[in-house]
Amino acid sequence: MRLIWIQLALGLFQADLAVKHEIDNNTEFDKEHPLLNGAVRIRRLRNYGMAGGRFAGHTRAIIRGSGLMTLGCAGSFLALLAKKGHEIQKLGFALLTGGALSNLYDRCRKGYVVDYVSFRTPFQRLNRLVFNLSDFFIMAGALLVCLGQTEKTEE
Repeated sequence: MRLIWIQLALGLFQADLAVKHEIDNNTEFDKEHPLLNGAVRIRRLRNYGMAGGRFAGHTRAIIRGSGLMTLGCAGSFLALLAKKGHEIQKLGFALLTGGALSNLYDRCRKGYVVDYVSFRTPFQRLNRLVFNLSDFFIMAGALLVCLGQTEKTEE
């Protein structure tokens, strides 16, 4: 049963890489593609920084920081796999690890992360943010890890 969580993390990593590869290598995504009456927009953005493009130009430092955080996440995930129960947290860490590995891979291999999903909201700052599938995995994973803190387990 422990192997399934690792397979899930690796599957999410591969799925996100496949989507990013398609977006990054298709000139069609140079232009914005509105979905759901413009509430969701698909367009390629090569993010050379962190969230929101912060610290662009500091790729090595970003890779080091992301690498350490990904290593810590993966280590916590592996330690949790040795315990019985904790299913919600295991799912959360699988999402977190798969997403973090995919974004780290992009940074190491390309020097940027491929982002492609944005939303139209009443909040101007949020409208400028562009995400990828890994970002959603990371957000959902972090939420599940936190929610799993209250999970009752058999030890």
